[in-house]
Amino acid sequence: MDPTTRRDGGTHSLWRIFGINAALLVVLGGLYLASQWFDVREQEMRRLETLDTQLHISTEQLISDVAREMLVLERVLRGETDEQWRGSLDSALGRHPALVSLMVVPFADYRGSSLHQIGVGRSCSWQLSQAEAQALPGRSSLLFGSALPLASGQPGIPFYRHMKIDGMSWLIVGCLDFAESRSLLANPGADHGQRLRLFSTNGLLLFSSPQEHALGVAGKLPLSSLANMGKYISERGVRRYHVPGFDGQARMAAGSYIAPLKLFSVVSQPVSTLWWFWWQRTWFGLLLGGIFLMVLLVVVVRAERQRSERDDELEGALESMTARSRTLVTLMDNLPGVVYRIEVNTGVLTFISSGAAEIFGRSAESLVGAGVTLSELIHQDDRQAVSTARHWAMCAQMRQEQVFRIIADHERWVLERSVMIEGDDGVRYWEGLLLDISAHKESERQLDFLARHDALTGLHNRKAFMAAASENVAVGGLMIYADIDRFSTVNDGLGHEAGDQLLVSMGERLRRLLPPGGLVARLGADEFGLYFPHGNEHPAQIVEDIQQKIERPFTILGRPLIISLTAGYALAEAGGDAQALMLNADVALYHAKSRGDHALCWESSLDKHVASRMTLEQDLRQAIDRDQLYLHYQPQLNAEGELLGVEALLRWQHPELGMISPAQFIPLAEETGLIFRLGRFVLEEACAQMVRWEDAGLHMPRMAVNLSARQLTSGYEHEVISVLESQNLAPTRLEVEVTETLLIQDMEGGLAVLNALRELGVRVALDDFGQGYSSLSYLSSLPLDVLKVDRSFVMKMDAVVEAGSDSRCPNHQATQLLGAIISLGHSLGHEIVAEGVETEAQLEGLKRLGCDSYQGFLLARPMSAEAIVERYATPN
Repeated sequence: MDPTTRRDGGTHSLWRIFGINAALLVVLGGLYLASQWFDVREQEMRRLETLDTQLHISTEQLISDVAREMLVLERVLRGETDEQWRGSLDSALGRHPALVSLMVVPFADYRGSSLHQIGVGRSCSWQLSQAEAQALPGRSSLLFGSALPLASGQPGIPFYRHMKIDGMSWLIVGCLDFAESRSLLANPGADHGQRLRLFSTNGLLLFSSPQEHALGVAGKLPLSSLANMGKYISERGVRRYHVPGFDGQARMAAGSYIAPLKLFSVVSQPVSTLWWFWWQRTWFGLLLGGIFLMVLLVVVVRAERQRSERDDELEGALESMTARSRTLVTLMDNLPGVVYRIEVNTGVLTFISSGAAEIFGRSAESLVGAGVTLSELIHQDDRQAVSTARHWAMCAQMRQEQVFRIIADHERWVLERSVMIEGDDGVRYWEGLLLDISAHKESERQLDFLARHDALTGLHNRKAFMAAASENVAVGGLMIYADIDRFSTVNDGLGHEAGDQLLVSMGERLRRLLPPGGLVARLGADEFGLYFPHGNEHPAQIVEDIQQKIERPFTILGRPLIISLTAGYALAEAGGDAQALMLNADVALYHAKSRGDHALCWESSLDKHVASRMTLEQDLRQAIDRDQLYLHYQPQLNAEGELLGVEALLRWQHPELGMISPAQFIPLAEETGLIFRLGRFVLEEACAQMVRWEDAGLHMPRMAVNLSARQLTSGYEHEVISVLESQNLAPTRLEVEVTETLLIQDMEGGLAVLNALRELGVRVALDDFGQGYSSLSYLSSLPLDVLKVDRSFVMKMDAVVEAGSDSRCPNHQATQLLGAIISLGHSLGHEIVAEGVETEAQLEGLKRLGCDSYQGFLLARPMSAEAIVERYATPN
C-alpha cells in the first residue's frame, strides 16, 4: 500500500471521528439546552400562576373585608340619625384605604339624580340600571358595577347595597380604588420585571404593579389586544398567554377572571428574563461541553501529529527494510550454508539460496524449477528420522534442529535448523538453514576415537582396554603387563622423537601379534597391556614368543634398534575381575623388574608388595610432618615469551629412597586419604609463595594447582576461600587443574565444586585433555576456563612415521587433530594451553594453530621458587 494513501486515510479517519463526536455533542447539547429552556419556562410560568392566584385571593379578600364593613356600617346607621351618618361613613372610609368614596341616597334615586344624599370621600360617578336596582333589595351581598373613572382620572369600581331603616329604603353606594390597596402593592418578583395588573372587562386598568403605578400608568389600556384578552380568558378558561407589554417587550403572563368584580387579574414578566435563568442553569454544562470539544480537538491534533510521525518512521522503516532485504539476499547468497523454504504438504522446494551448489552440487534454479523435494536429497537411511522429527516439531509448534546426511558427490553431514510458518496465502512452509558440518563430524569422530585410544600409538587407552577385557575375563584368559626396557635411554640418547617412533612401532608390532579376540593397549609412558582370551594353557610360552618377536630390530630414525620387554602376567580364573587381574599382572611386572627377570607370573606370594606400599604410606605420613615435601614451579608462557603463570608441582625427597616420583605417592595418597593433607599443603604453600614473590618484586599473574578426584568433594570451595583470605589473594589469581579421568568418577559432585569455585572467581582448567575417556558431550557442560592439551598430541606433531623407504615426513594428521582440538576449545570460549612443548618445530606449529599459551621443557623446566625469581624478576 502507498504510505501517502495510508496517511490520507488515517487523517480523514481521525477528523471524521472528531466531526462525529462534535456533531453528537452539539445534538446532545442542543437537546440539553432545549430541555433546560422548556424547564425554565415552565418553572417561571408556574411561578406566575402562583402569583396570579395570590393576586386573585388578595382581591377577593379585599372585597370580603369591604362587604363585612358594609354590614357593620348598616348596623351602625340603623342606630343613628341622618345627621350622624356622615361621621360613621367617614370612619368606615378611613378604615379601608381602597375605599375612596361612600354615600347614602334614597333607594328611589338609584339612577343617581337625587340631591338628598350623604357622602364622603372622592367624587365618584355611578349608574345603576333598573334591572340591577330591582334585584338589589333581596340581595345579601354587595352588587358591583362596571369600572368607572373617578374624579382623579383613576378608574374605580362602584358597589351598591340596599338597606331599610324605619320603613324607608336606602342605597349605600361606594367606590373602590385598587391603586390605593396596600395588600395588592406587594410584588416579590418586581426586580425581575414581573408586573401585576387588574383590569375590567371594558378595558380599564384598575391596578398595576408599583413600578408602573408610580409612573401613573392607569386608565384605558394602550393595546386593544389586552382588552380582548379578558374576553378570551373568560370564554376559554386559559391562564397562559404571550402578549407585548407597555414597554413593547414580549411578556409571558398568567391570568384569571374574578367573577364578582367582573375583573381580570394578570401577572406577567418579560420573556427576556428567562434567558438569564436559563443561562444560570446551563453555563456549567456549556463550559464542560466546550472543554470536552477542546480536549477532543487537542487529542485529535496530537494523535494526527503522532500518526504523521509514525508514518514518517514507517516510510523510513520501509526504505530500510528494502535495503535490508537486498542485504539479506546478498547475505543468504554468501552464507556458508543454505537457506531454504519447502511447502509442508507437498515437500517441494519453493526457494533455496545459491549455496545449494556448494552442498548439493546442483544450482538453486535446477532444484526449485524441477519441483525437487528436500526428502529426495536426504540420505535414504536418515529420511524416516528426519520426517519423524518434523512431524513432532509441527505438532508441538516449535523449532526443530537435527543432523542428517544428504546425497551429494560424497557423503555430507548437515545441521538443519527450521521452523514451520504460515504464509500470507494460508499455505504452511518449513523455513530453515542447512549448514555443512561434515568437517565437524570428522573432527568429532577423531576426538571420539582419541577419547578411547592413545593419541600417539592409536592403541586402546587404559579405560577402553579394561572395559573390553572385563567382558571376557569371566571365562578365563591371560593378562600381560609389559614395560619397555631402558626406554629412558632411547629418549635421552636419541631424543623424544625417536622415543615416540619406537612407541608407535611397538604398538603396531604388538597389534600384529594378537590372536582373534585379543586386546592391546598403551597403559602408560612405556607400558603396554595385552589380553589373550585363550592363553591359560601355555601362558609362559605365549609371553616368551611375544618377547622374542619384539626383540627383532626396529628401524628408528634410519638406524636399527633392538628393544626388549619385561612382562608380568596373570591367569584369569572363572568369574574373575579384570581390575584385579591387571593389578596382579602389575605386581608381577614390578617384581620381575626388581629381580631383573624378563617375565614373571603372578602368584600369591608376591602380595608382599602390599607390605612395601604400607611402608611407603607410613613414610608419606611422616614426610608431611617432617617437611620432606616441597614445590617446584613450571612456567606457562604466551607466544611472545611473556610469563602468564606457573603450575605448582609437588616433590618428595625421601631421606633413604631419594626422589620419589609423584606417580608413586599420589595414587597412594588418594587411596589412603592423605591426598587431603597433601592438597591443603600444596594450596597453602602455593598461595604463600605468591605473596613472597610479591614481596621480592615479582608479580605472578596466576598459580595453577592440581586437584585429585578425592578433593572434588562438597566443601572444598570453603577451604579455598579460607586459604585465599589468609593470604589476602584475589581468587582470579588461582587456577585449579582437573583431569577428565578424575572428573568422570563423580561428575555430579565434581561439577558442583567446580561451579562453586568459578562463582568465587577461581579459574578452572581441564588437564591432559585427549588422554582421558570421558564422553565429549560433557565438554560443553563443564565449567571450564582453560583446556590443557595432553603432551602426547604435541609430541606427535613432528614425529616421523614410517613411510616406505625410511623417509621422513611430518605427521600432518596429528597436526590436523591438534588444530581441531584448539578450534573446538576456542569455539567453547576456553583458553588453550599446550603441554610438553619440547622442540622449536612444535612451538612454531602451535603458534600457527592459534594456541594461547605453552608449557614444556623447551621453554622452562620445573624449578624452585628462587630460580623463578632469578629468571623472571625485573631488576630494579
